[in-house]
Amino acid sequence: MIATFHNHSKWSDGQPEFKDIYAHADKTGVDILGLSDHFCIYPDGTSADWALKPDQTSNYLNDVISFQSAGKIEVRVGLEFDWFENHHSVIAPYVESIPLDYRIGAVHHVESQQFDMDTSYWTSKSDEERDQVYLKYWALIREMAESSLFDIAAHLDLPKKLGFYPSAAVTPAIDDALDAIAEYHLVVELNTAGFGKVCADGYPSLEILKKCKQRDIPITLSSDGHVPEHILFEFDRGLERLHEAGFSSITRFRKRERWYEPLSEALKNAG
Repeated sequence: MIATFHNHSKWSDGQPEFKDIYAHADKTGVDILGLSDHFCIYPDGTSADWALKPDQTSNYLNDVISFQSAGKIEVRVGLEFDWFENHHSVIAPYVESIPLDYRIGAVHHVESQQFDMDTSYWTSKSDEERDQVYLKYWALIREMAESSLFDIAAHLDLPKKLGFYPSAAVTPAIDDALDAIAEYHLVVELNTAGFGKVCADGYPSLEILKKCKQRDIPITLSSDGHVPEHILFEFDRGLERLHEAGFSSITRFRKRERWYEPLSEALKNAG
């Protein structure tokens, strides 16, 4: 079974309409197709201009759900919610009121500054300041997991996207975040978009995937597609990476419930 859950459309920062994503998924043999556009509410309560607006939510859901009987593809609807420091009271009313098949939690900002869009964010910082970004990022991941609001932790290790890495070990912060993910029963995605970025690696790294396996954290596979052609971007490579990390199953979602498919079956279908 080929499943892809983390994809974006014109409802947020993606290029296509959902019908275009669906058409490509049908052509490429996808069995389960999910849309998870960005839903970003800043700490002051305003919405990011590149994200789905709260008053558009019903139309978004209706758009995706209208394809649930369109053909053989099983259609799922999700959202990718941004997490900020002490964000529970701001985002929880939205998360808990929107009927979704799965909820993705993500961190793109440290101290309300987005770190994954422009290299100037990193080049203006000293090595010590970059270390602090990584430490604060992993602290936010831990806090996000402890909120108990989400099903999937998105693209862990995202700060490496533009090729800037910590100069000192941040392993304790990573371990604390993964411990929280395990305790609060989140699924971690291997996000293959990173293979096409400056870092040339999936999110998270093989080392972090192995740490997830040691903690029995379930895994899923995502491409973070923003155009139809990317909904299965580097999936073969991602499946091989999961196998290398020691995983034997992969997670699927429906109405906030999850089930697990043997990774061997996913590898066979991808091949």
